[in-house]
Amino acid sequence: MKIAIAMDGTEVSAHFGHCQKYAIFSVENDKAVRGADLNSPGHEPGKLPRFLAEHGANLVIAGGMGPRAIDLFHQNGIDVILGVSGDVDSVAEAYVRGDLTAGESTCHHGPEDECGHDDREGAIICITAQAAGVDAPFEERFGRAPYFIILNLKTGTIESVQNAFAQASGGVGPRSVSTVVDHGAQYLITGQMGGNAAEALATSGIKAYSYRGGGTVADAVKAFLAGNLPSIS
Repeated sequence: MKIAIAMDGTEVSAHFGHCQKYAIFSVENDKAVRGADLNSPGHEPGKLPRFLAEHGANLVIAGGMGPRAIDLFHQNGIDVILGVSGDVDSVAEAYVRGDLTAGESTCHHGPEDECGHDDREGAIICITAQAAGVDAPFEERFGRAPYFIILNLKTGTIESVQNAFAQASGGVGPRSVSTVVDHGAQYLITGQMGGNAAEALATSGIKAYSYRGGGTVADAVKAFLAGNLPSIS
């Protein structure tokens, strides 16, 4: 068995995705044998779970990470223990002895990457609307939304895309998802969507959030940036 512990200095890092290194331990004859530390390869979505899996890790220990990161580790066959602090050598020894004390994740942020958060301020967001522009009334229906407003928060550009499938007889949800994907959106703000649309969106990697407060496209964006919108699973 091989353990990877997120590390800053000699201590367990509170933020998995932003740690300096990973201390690597092999469990041999009921002992934690430390190997060579791994430098963090950088902070990109999905990269760290693959990186540690390639180095044979079966378990990751850290102070905190978000639920998306936990899912990615599980997909790579790696277990996760969070809420841990202290010297990494002592932590590894405690794990082998069976008396490691874990707790709640120390990372509590909004939409997440490996650490449980990402840069929403530089994101590309798609918002369903009844007309063009950020001052247009928000549209709660996804597949039947007349417009998709594509807002690039990094460049400040706004594009109003007419939904070509809004009046189609069927299959509007998945086809509308393809439009959102084609415009590079990372997030979608809408009111509701059907099962087929949600399934198509899930495979795209775009995170969807529900806004039901009425008002305008701009109002929906403000609620999103404030972290007030629930995700659409």
